Amino acid sequence: MSEPNVPDDLAERYQRLQRYVGWNDDDVSRVLEVAPLVRRSFEELIEDFYATIETEPQAAKVITGGREQVARLKGTLCRWLEEMFQGPWSDDYAAARWRVGWRHVEIGLGSVFTAVAFSRLRHGLTRAIERKWSGDLSALQETLHSVHRLLDLELALIQDAYEDEYVARQRRSVKQRSEAAFRHLVEAAGSMIVILRLDQTIAYFNPYAEELTGYAASAVHGKRYVDLFLPERERLGVVAQLAANQAGQPTLGYENAIRCRDGSERSLVWNAQRLDDFEGTPAILAVGQNITDRKVAEERALQSERLAAIGQTVTGLAHESRNAFQRSQACLELLALELEDRPAELELVSRIQRALDHLHRLYEEVRDYAAPIKLDRQLCDLAHLWRDAWSHLEVNRAGKDVILQESVECVDLASHVDWFALGQVFRNIFENAIAACSEPGTIWVNCSEASLNGQPAISIQIRDSGTGIPIDARGRVFDAFFTTKTKGTGLGMAIARRIVEAHGGAIELGNQDKGAEFVIVLPRS
Repeated sequence: MSEPNVPDDLAERYQRLQRYVGWNDDDVSRVLEVAPLVRRSFEELIEDFYATIETEPQAAKVITGGREQVARLKGTLCRWLEEMFQGPWSDDYAAARWRVGWRHVEIGLGSVFTAVAFSRLRHGLTRAIERKWSGDLSALQETLHSVHRLLDLELALIQDAYEDEYVARQRRSVKQRSEAAFRHLVEAAGSMIVILRLDQTIAYFNPYAEELTGYAASAVHGKRYVDLFLPERERLGVVAQLAANQAGQPTLGYENAIRCRDGSERSLVWNAQRLDDFEGTPAILAVGQNITDRKVAEERALQSERLAAIGQTVTGLAHESRNAFQRSQACLELLALELEDRPAELELVSRIQRALDHLHRLYEEVRDYAAPIKLDRQLCDLAHLWRDAWSHLEVNRAGKDVILQESVECVDLASHVDWFALGQVFRNIFENAIAACSEPGTIWVNCSEASLNGQPAISIQIRDSGTGIPIDARGRVFDAFFTTKTKGTGLGMAIARRIVEAHGGAIELGNQDKGAEFVIVLPRS
């Protein structure tokens, strides 16, 4: 144990005890006068004291150092007796005697044994004084009363040290139980719980936080939370919240994103408040509920509403425009017949025809994107499916030196999918790859076993030898109406993602330095 802290009010309490037992200047004089008489019996008293301890196992167990320790303890007891009869019995004396009592607590000697040992010592001192007293009997009684008052004060100081340590241990026990209950609660909680020092360094990081972020608690302890977990756009707001928490103002329902170890982000809604004491210093307790899935669901619901509105609008436009398209088509065909002998004008008619075809295709793609996806699943060989998609792109490959290479060894490619819908995904990716490849060009298809949400899956990686996707465009590849090409609606990859996700799978960009790579993961079942 460390050096004990003497209670601040010990001096005042000691003076009250002196008044209570009637300790006065006459007692001081009597004790000083009898000191030489008693001093001659110290050795006998000390030997009897430790001989008695050796007969009591519970008391003797605190002596673990053998004869050498007993010799040291005898010397300590002798000095204690010398000081008791020597004084002065001041505030400093009281503090020193209180520390002696605390040492008994430190070595584990029970207070009962201390009281009994003190009683034996009192009896020995009384007997020594009576045996060697040569004066008046009334003076003997007064002297014995003074010695007993002194011993009562000594025992009171020792008992005070025991009581102080007992209370301290009770408080530590309550605190330990409270902290144990707290840790059990937060370690079992399905929320991210972080305790921050006032300098924003991490003091506690619960298991759920480890699982959510990918960081071990030992790796983040002592590091600044703001620097490690917050995207730049979130920092000012969170720092302001933490400053309010330090001032005693709680946070309720604050939403922000955190950055995980793998670079991904999670959305959480936070409650936070100041703790006046966490392991001895103030701190901030923050509890975050992961709402990432909820936000994704809300965004999907909103997207579905938007798509439904787009679908209704496009369907109405297509219906109203169908007759106009048909009339335009008929007129162009008649006009072409009239201009068969005029090549220049016939080319203009052809260009108008292509423009109408492009407009019609735009209507169809927007309608397909907005329409609900209904899958007609059947057991298919995925290799046959993408080869079929490749064969339908002969027109795109005409005049270009682009080849398809496959690596599908030891992978079972049978899967329950919608042949037409997933074929559209492969056609979109192949069409973009063919357009991106310089000649000679290669498009690779590799397959491997994978896991998706803890279930067996198939991973299909499609990579081309083109120039790749610009860094600033990578985050928008799957956005509706986004394209880097001069032609097209920008809906191809957005539709591809919807189809793959409708299959319960995932599609994302791969990490390639050269060329573009798309990774499709489909569940086995």
